[in-house]
Amino acid sequence: MSTSVASTSAAGETTTTTMRRDPTVRFRRVVGAIVLPLGILFQVASNTMYSLMTMDGGSDLTGESALELFSTHPTQARVTMLLAMIGSMLIVAGVPAALRVLRPTRPRLSLVAGVLMMAGYIAYYGIVASSGLEITLATMNIDAGAAIDASQDDPIGFAFFPLFILGNILGTFLLGLAVILSKQLGWLAGALIIAWPVLHITGLIVGPEWFAVTGGTLEAIGLVMLAVVALKTSDTDWASRG
Repeated sequence: MSTSVASTSAAGETTTTTMRRDPTVRFRRVVGAIVLPLGILFQVASNTMYSLMTMDGGSDLTGESALELFSTHPTQARVTMLLAMIGSMLIVAGVPAALRVLRPTRPRLSLVAGVLMMAGYIAYYGIVASSGLEITLATMNIDAGAAIDASQDDPIGFAFFPLFILGNILGTFLLGLAVILSKQLGWLAGALIIAWPVLHITGLIVGPEWFAVTGGTLEAIGLVMLAVVALKTSDTDWASRG
C-alpha cells in the first residue's frame, strides 16, 4: 500500500511523491507488545523453578554449592536455564515497543532505560548459558568447584555481571519511572514495573527467591498495561514515532 504526498516548490510547481507504507508496522507493533511481558513471565517461571530447587537450602553462590545443587536437580536446572534464556531473548525483542509507547512523552529517559535493559538481558543470556557446562560437570560428578569460582574472577567474564545488574535493576527502575512521569499510562503501571527491582533487592538481602518471583509477576502486570497501549496505537502513529 502506498500514500501520495503533494508538495509545492519555491517556483510554484506542484509535485507528487509516492511513499510506500511499511507493511511490517502492525506485525512489529503487535509482536513487540506481546513479547515484552511474555519475556518477563518466562523469567518469573525460571525464578519459580529455582525457588523450588533451593527450598531445601541449596544455592549456586559458589562453584561447589552450584555443582551440588545441579547434581541433585539436573532436570530442573536445565529447565530453569532454558526459561531464563528464552525470556532474555523475548525481553530484548520487546523493549523497542516500550520505547515507542513512551517516546512522545519521555524520549530520553525511556531510551536510557531501554538500552540498559537490552544490554543487561543480553549479558544475562550469556551468564545463564554458561550454566550448561556447570550442569554437565555436576551430572558427571566432576569436582570443578574451584575452577568455576576462578572463572568468575576472569576480567572478561566478570564484566557481564555489573552490566546485567545495571540493566536488570537500574534499567527496569528507569523504565517504570518513565511510565510514571509520562502520565500516559498512569502511576500504577510504572509502580508495578518498579516492584521488580525493589523486591529483587529485598530478596537478595532477606534471602528467599520468592521475593523475586513476586516482583517479576508484578512487573509483568505493569508491562501488560503498557502493552495494551501499544496494541491500541494506530499503525500510522506507531510508524511516525521512528
